[in-house]
Amino acid sequence: MKRIVFCLLLSVLLLPLYGKAESSDPTGFDLRTLAEDTVFLARLDDPAHAILGLERNADTRRYPASTTKIMTCIIALERSKPDEKVTVSKRACRLSEKNSKMGLKPGETFRMIDLIYGLMLPSGNDAAIAIAEHIGGSVEGFAKLMNKKAEKLGLSGTHFVNPHGLHNAEHYTTARDLAVLTAYAFENDTFREIVSTAEYEATSTGGRTLSLKNANRLLRDVTATSYVPFSCTYEYAIGVKTGDTHLAGKCLVAAARKGETTYLLVLLHGENAPADAKGREKDKYAAQRFYDAAALFEYAFEHDTVTIDVQDLIDRCLPETYAVVPDPSRTLATEILYRIEWDHTETLTLPRWQAELFAVDPFPGDRLVYTIDSYSVPVGEDAGSVSILSDGKAVFSGRLIADEYTYPPTPEPTEAPVYIVTDANESPAPNGADQSPEPTPEWITVPDPAPDEDPWYVRLFRCTP
Repeated sequence: MKRIVFCLLLSVLLLPLYGKAESSDPTGFDLRTLAEDTVFLARLDDPAHAILGLERNADTRRYPASTTKIMTCIIALERSKPDEKVTVSKRACRLSEKNSKMGLKPGETFRMIDLIYGLMLPSGNDAAIAIAEHIGGSVEGFAKLMNKKAEKLGLSGTHFVNPHGLHNAEHYTTARDLAVLTAYAFENDTFREIVSTAEYEATSTGGRTLSLKNANRLLRDVTATSYVPFSCTYEYAIGVKTGDTHLAGKCLVAAARKGETTYLLVLLHGENAPADAKGREKDKYAAQRFYDAAALFEYAFEHDTVTIDVQDLIDRCLPETYAVVPDPSRTLATEILYRIEWDHTETLTLPRWQAELFAVDPFPGDRLVYTIDSYSVPVGEDAGSVSILSDGKAVFSGRLIADEYTYPPTPEPTEAPVYIVTDANESPAPNGADQSPEPTPEWITVPDPAPDEDPWYVRLFRCTP
């Protein structure tokens, strides 16, 4: 009984260290459901500010564990060359069995890029030391480079003592600082490629090959290769780094991209498994941060919205008219012009990832769908529809109104090639002189006519201004 009372009292005393328990998100996501007491979710293009109020203890110092290696990685990429040869020291291999390792041996030589993969995928502490000694002269020298970089990036809540994140009371950071650091690292193409890689093979100069697997379960289904019963893969995940020590708890820096939008998420001080937990019960705690990350990303992709001007969307995505050219004889084309009448809506609210798809210039033709109901309606009548798609669904649509029918004259004979569209060609093909003039060559496929209509071959092209 005394033990229970003591534990309850201890939990009350420790509560302020872990921040407030209530959710700080006014729009509906309850942060109390998460296993981590430190949360920060931001967009890649604005990493210092949380979206939708999704932050908790963002500026509180936390032990980062192996998320430290994000800094180690970017310094290595900036201060060395990929093919640079690195010889592994005895100190790099003098680690306990509980350490995560790449699997290096003293005296071996690897390319720097292989060591960086060993650093970031299996979270090799041996690779971290080898890199630090090669670039900084020593672990302590490399730590100075890390702190200098942190100061340059404005990471005021961060201080490093080592390149791997093994516990030291003076080795700490904040969730916000980690997001800013990761956004900076993502500007490096090689960094992005490394952290999104599920598996990699590293080979020493002596020919020994190490198979490296990413510890980030958002990217790799571990159920295929181990006893672990939990699959946590997330289809939009693109990295970044896990971390785990007893005092740091379960940690994760993650990134997810959908459409043109990328979010960064930092989860720190997640719940540890009980000391007596084994097998499936133990792994539940290791997997929880990945489930929490997927839930937060899904919430962001749905609720981080943007209101856009519909007329601006129309002006950017479509011209005022389109033309359809049925070709029953394949010698002379009839051109039908359609004007587009849009639904009367001034604004449209979309998830940011969808809205940013519409900002792409030029607008992709595969996100426009045309349906021609009839090729012979009178001028001024409804002949079909056109829709703007996002994620396979129509977000806005309008009607195609027949505007004009024209019959281009047959060109005079000439030796120069002229073009006509036929159902056997994906693009305009040269033929004889008895043809229609060359059409505008920006082609968008239209569905074939219905079975009860004349089997005209149809192509839709953007009208020349």
